[in-house]
Amino acid sequence: MTWADAIENAMGVWFDDEFTKEITYDGETVRAHVQYGGRSTGTVANTAVIEVKVANVAAPTYRDPVIIDGVTWRVYRDREQEAIIQGDGYVWQVPIKRDERPGFR
Repeated sequence: MTWADAIENAMGVWFDDEFTKEITYDGETVRAHVQYGGRSTGTVANTAVIEVKVANVAAPTYRDPVIIDGVTWRVYRDREQEAIIQGDGYVWQVPIKRDERPGFR
């Protein structure tokens, strides 16, 4: 087994239907881990972090729509900062927020 095969197998397990939920990211249906509460400073019930495959979401961007269980969320950023999207080349960790209004600069 090659390193690439091992990574592909691990990703298959990590994003298995049992451990993830189906969401819609910017119009595309993908599987994601959803951690409610997130890293942001907002109300806990209104924030989350999703983890998605880079292969499914090439470039997450501020205000991209994310639909989870029929509720629309948006990729979030703190005031005056870029969205804090982290990744390792295989997965993205993307902060999202419900009811977030765009800030004015």
